Amino acid sequence: MRAILVRRLMTALPTMAAVILLSFLLMRVAPGGPFDAERPLDPATRAALAHAYGLDRPLIEQLGRYLLGLAQGDFGPSLVYRDFSVGDLVRQGLPVSLTLGGLALAVALPLGIAAGALAAMRPGGWADRVLMLAATIATLLPSFVTGPLLVLAFALLLGWLPVSGWGGGDPRHLLLPVIALALPTAGAIARLARAGLATTLAQDHVRTARARGLSEGRILLRHALRPALVPVASYVGPAAAGLLTGAVVVETVFALPGLGRYFVQGALNRDYPLVLAVVILYAGLILLFNLIADLLYGWLDPRAAG
Repeated sequence: MRAILVRRLMTALPTMAAVILLSFLLMRVAPGGPFDAERPLDPATRAALAHAYGLDRPLIEQLGRYLLGLAQGDFGPSLVYRDFSVGDLVRQGLPVSLTLGGLALAVALPLGIAAGALAAMRPGGWADRVLMLAATIATLLPSFVTGPLLVLAFALLLGWLPVSGWGGGDPRHLLLPVIALALPTAGAIARLARAGLATTLAQDHVRTARARGLSEGRILLRHALRPALVPVASYVGPAAAGLLTGAVVVETVFALPGLGRYFVQGALNRDYPLVLAVVILYAGLILLFNLIADLLYGWLDPRAAG
């Protein structure tokens, strides 16, 4: 475990440095500017705004000033939301995104593992075929397709749930976006769990356990499930990262005040500090999720920790 932790930390710092540097440079060389979306400004006003935000300074100086502020936990002022700093927007949006992504992962993991286990218990049977077909469809349909379909069915036609909005974290408002975000991940986990369990259940030690008269449920829990979940553990890190970045689309579809929605608006408005803050936070969370996945992989398969 310690070796995995050290290896990950040795690569995390240069990765974060590269993300910050490349994101900063790409935002600056992209066409357009943060004041282009407003009504046309006279040159004097535009120059005054650029000077106020330090955009008229040399690029290397802008980078140095940004890194200095970042080291102090300051993401800088928002160029579009003039009454808020980027830190204020992050504090408002990040809890919403983490809640949405965390609930989606909490739904996708048990749902995918349970579906994979049921399918693997009777390979080639009707349950296997139906569940794997459903998992394939769930994996292929992106959230921006399933989200509107869920709204059409359960909000507009049946009227059971609200169409959009946060509702102060009301579970009724969260149900549809969480399902839309969780379904593709649950489908992929189900396929991985089914493949891993089908291989493990065919091994000699499992046949020996059956010969000793152990029940299928006990064999599954005590002998087959842990090694079969190694492929799932490898997928958990990218899956968690995918749920977080996928929340950008879901938050836009369901009008949720999360960090992904701010990212989209910031990108459209060339709000450099806001976009950089979201990219840095997402990169840090992705590295953290991958580290957790590697530690879980090492626990399930101790040979990987060597």
